[in-house]
Amino acid sequence: MVEFRIPEEISAFFDDEYGKILLVKGAPGSGKTVFALTLLSMLKGNGAYLATRVDPETMYKQHPWIKGEISAANIVDAAQSVRVQKAKEFTIKPLRYTDVPDFLKAIYARTESMEKPVIIIDSWDAVVSYTGYHAQKEREELEHSLCDFCRRTKTKILLLAENTEQTPLDYLADGVVVLESVMYDERRLRRMLLQKLRGCQIKNPVRLFSLDNGIFKSFIELKEEEEKEIAEPHPRAPIPDISDRRISTGIEDLDRVIGGYGTFNLFEGEYITYDIIARALSLNALNLGRSLLFMPWQEQIDRLMPFVEPKYRDNIEAVGDIKDLKDRIAGERRVIFINMEEIEDEEVVKAVIAKIRDRGDVVIGFTGADRGRGRFDFFASTHIRTMFISGVPCVCGEVPRTEIHALELDISTGNPEIRLTPIV
Repeated sequence: MVEFRIPEEISAFFDDEYGKILLVKGAPGSGKTVFALTLLSMLKGNGAYLATRVDPETMYKQHPWIKGEISAANIVDAAQSVRVQKAKEFTIKPLRYTDVPDFLKAIYARTESMEKPVIIIDSWDAVVSYTGYHAQKEREELEHSLCDFCRRTKTKILLLAENTEQTPLDYLADGVVVLESVMYDERRLRRMLLQKLRGCQIKNPVRLFSLDNGIFKSFIELKEEEEKEIAEPHPRAPIPDISDRRISTGIEDLDRVIGGYGTFNLFEGEYITYDIIARALSLNALNLGRSLLFMPWQEQIDRLMPFVEPKYRDNIEAVGDIKDLKDRIAGERRVIFINMEEIEDEEVVKAVIAKIRDRGDVVIGFTGADRGRGRFDFFASTHIRTMFISGVPCVCGEVPRTEIHALELDISTGNPEIRLTPIV
């Protein structure tokens, strides 16, 4: 099942019967087309797509889910380019731009019989060029006419534009959003900026989003997820280990990304994100019958006891000093959590890791941003960076190297399960 998700502010913005124009701005490749198609699907209306830069056949191949949202008759070649009809399901009809009224009539002819019509114009800059209204005054007249048409016919229009600078259209449009695709430590990062949504309160003006699998998916802040409570918590079946030498992270998506945890696993960066991942591992390891050892004690583990099998709830131990930890490593295999922020003697940490290397124990070490580099990362089986971006907990792998992934809490099964989505 395709999971669509747009910011709740935009859903509220369109949650009425009035005609509205949303101006969607961004550089090429920022995700404007995918966002517009996703929004069309969520609005549950009938749509028409005026394409000037996206080949309709390619669009269907890239986004097969839109076949039920936009009929073949309403995929319009707004650029009037000559294309060969390769399959019966593609109907390409050129629009004629002789003057403003004719342009609006061409749109109206495709929407007059629709219920809750939604028009995507991709891109508005190209359409203006084809109309021949190059002068600023003429362009403004065209845009005023379009806004008036939209409100009179109760049509929702999405105008996609590559010009990210402010223009008179920003003031005319009912809503303005900007999509950004930037580089973050040589990794892609996508953000949506909610600049204006007339008549709608904007709770969070910056939203992190992904285009994974050709679907627009925005992410909500962690605090909104934490307010949810699980009514009837219960243990769930644990995720099996990856192999004899690699244990499961307790997060299926993370297992696929990094291949599980090895002997020493370094987390570097922001603590809250690390804590979410550590709790997932704690739950899974306990329900597999493993013992946990904390240095120092992790108080949050108490919150997880309802999700652990009763027979394993005592498999937790804590030590107050790293030197004591070295002497406690014996007997059964354990998962050992070390907050290296609170340890002065790094050599003792290295000695502990060396001692367990051949025992099959697993060490999870956390250190603040940049503190772990060059000190522990050279012998880490995995090296994960943790961060908060626009209120969303995120991770990326240094060893192995991965894209940035957003973390989300899923409680639909009655358990706190973590999902990862790559920001691509």
